[in-house]
This record gives sequence, C-alpha cells and structure tokens, in this order.
Amino acid sequence: MYYKFVLIVSILFCSYQTVATTNRDNDAIKADQLLKESIDAKKTQNFELAISKLIKANQLQPNNSDILVQLGFNYYALTQLEQAKKSFESALDIAPNYVDAQYGLVSVVLAKDPNHPEKAKLLLDKYLNLTPNDEQLLSLQANIDNIKKNTHYWNIVLSGTHGRLSKSLPNWNEVDLALSYRLSQQNTLTGHFTQANRFHSNDQKIGLTYWHTFNNKAYGYLSGSVATSKKFYATYTITTGGDYQLFSPYNDQINSFHITLDAKLDHYNDGNIKTISPGIEQFFFNDRLSIAGKWFNTFDQDNHHMSGYLFKTTISPTEELHLFAGYANSQETSDRSIKFNRSLIKVKSHFIGLSYDISNSITGFVNYNNEERVQTNHSRKLYTKKTLGCGIKWTF
Repeated sequence: MYYKFVLIVSILFCSYQTVATTNRDNDAIKADQLLKESIDAKKTQNFELAISKLIKANQLQPNNSDILVQLGFNYYALTQLEQAKKSFESALDIAPNYVDAQYGLVSVVLAKDPNHPEKAKLLLDKYLNLTPNDEQLLSLQANIDNIKKNTHYWNIVLSGTHGRLSKSLPNWNEVDLALSYRLSQQNTLTGHFTQANRFHSNDQKIGLTYWHTFNNKAYGYLSGSVATSKKFYATYTITTGGDYQLFSPYNDQINSFHITLDAKLDHYNDGNIKTISPGIEQFFFNDRLSIAGKWFNTFDQDNHHMSGYLFKTTISPTEELHLFAGYANSQETSDRSIKFNRSLIKVKSHFIGLSYDISNSITGFVNYNNEERVQTNHSRKLYTKKTLGCGIKWTF
C-alpha cells in the first residue's frame, strides 16, 4: 500500500511539473510574440502601444532583460526618463554586462542633466572598463565628449545704435550690454545695461531678466529694470511674457505654430503706462522661414487706450545667415525727451536686418530702422528718425 501511495504522489508531481513547464513555455512564447509586436510598433513611433505590449510581456516574463531594455528605450522616446531609468536598471540587475542596457542607462543620465555631462561620463567609463572596444559605447563616449566641448554657459551681447533725426534735431546714440548665464537647461539669467544720449541728455538703465523653459513647447520670462537719471527712461519697468507652441509641425513645409503674450508696466513720475501684446508666429520649411505678428494695446496714465501692430518675416537662406524685415504701426512709451510727458508717441516704422553666425560661438548682426513719429494728442508730426544698429554676440 505504501508503494502505491508513493507511486501516485510521484505521478502527480511529474504531472504538475509537466503542466508548469508547459505554462512557462506558453508564457515565453506569448512574451516573445508581444516583444516582436512592440518592436514593430516602435518602428512606426507608436511608443505608447509598444509600452503596453511590453508591460504585458514583462508580466509573463519578469526576468527577461530583453523586454526590460525595450521598455526602457520606449520610455526614453517619450521622455519619461525616470521610468526608462528603472527599466534599464532592472535589466542590468538581471544581466550586468548587457551593453544595450548600459547604453540606455547612460543615455538617460545624460538626458536628465545635459548641463553636466560629467555624470554620464563617469558611468560610461565604468562600463567601458568592462567592454573597452564596444562600438556602441564608444559612439556614446564620442557624443558625450562633443556635448562637453559645445556646452556653453555664458553669452555676451554688445550692440549700439546711431539715430539721425529730421528738423536738425540732435542725434540719438545708444549702447547696450547684456551678459547671460545658463543656470541649467531650463533656466537662464541675463543682466543688461543701457547707456543712451537723446537731445544732449544722458540716461542709463540697468536690469535683470530670468528665462525659464517649462517643457519642449513653452517658455516664459520675467524682467525688471531701473533708470539711474530718469531723464527719459521710466523710473522702473517690469516686463513678463511667454511663448507656447500651439501646434506641432505638420510636415517639412508647414512647421510649428506659436502664440505669444507680453505684458509691460512703465512707471514714470506722472503715472504708469501699461502694455499688453498678444502675438502669433508660424514657421515653414524646416524653420527656415517664419511670419510673426503682434498686437499692441497700451494704456496711458489716464487709462486712455491706444493700439498698434507689428509684422515681421524672418528667412534663413543658409544655416549661418538670417534675414528679417518688417513693419510696425505702434506706440512709443519711453519718448520723454522733449516734454511730451503725458502723450504716447505713435511710431510708423519700417525695419530690416540680418545676423550671421561667424562661428559656433560668434554671431554678428546689423539692422536699419526708419521711423516716423507723431504726437497722438494733436496728430502732428514730430520728426523722423533713421537708425543704424550693429552688434556682436559671443557664446562661451
């Protein structure tokens, strides 16, 4: 009787093992099929579908490093970097020498902090010590070295304008200096100084601007400046605004569409002048051409409203050369040089200019502006102003 019992138990155990093995084999087949389907989805850039299939495959085979690696690359494509990092780390826990997982993890570290590629470089060096001749890792090393070489934290812009006025009025001259420091990939701080001479009077203003990139579609800024002499500049000025990509590129010919909004407060001794300016910009031909428009709405010290507009076209015939031209019929809020203290000055302006990238770090630019200024209270012409400007930008 005892032998019969042992025989029955043995048969049941063997049957259980056979069923378990069969189930594991079936799970492996299903997981492999889901993996193949995810790769097909990834080829068509349907990353969400690929991830959903890989999650199911991972549930069937949680120790399959191939599934985890593919999951990491799809999360990376959607810039879900934390999820990608966990997937690559899980794959390396299973297979520490899996080069694709090493490549993916280093790429994630680099993407999370591109301003400090040294972190990714340290991790990559660890993996290169194990497989020093791997072409994939060596290619990533070259990419990191190139990023380190081309990472710039500072830029300085020096520019100046010379304006000639009609009616034998004295010339206007202005010099601007701006120094920017890139705090991180998202944040930049710019200090600026302006020295101006108008009608034989000098004034200066100094200011600070903070730029923040929210994501790959939106950025904003906050700026403030104060005048030292307050002879024609506002005692202080506060400006804020932003840019949002409303529509993504449709194809190579019709690219992204942006909406913008800017708001400004100028404080003078006799009151505040407020301006709000919504705008739009459409890009074409792989961003080689753009058409932009702004609508200015200004309210003077007595809350009287004046509106204006601006159109601007920018074209880049080559990678280095950028041309622009436009027309504006708007209002000037800082023309306090000739005692029109409670008037906004209406300005009709035609302008053109160009910039040229002399090298990766140096850009030169020139512009020309022809203005006709009118006192709005009396609708009489004040003077015309023809301005020539030039400058240089150095990134380092």
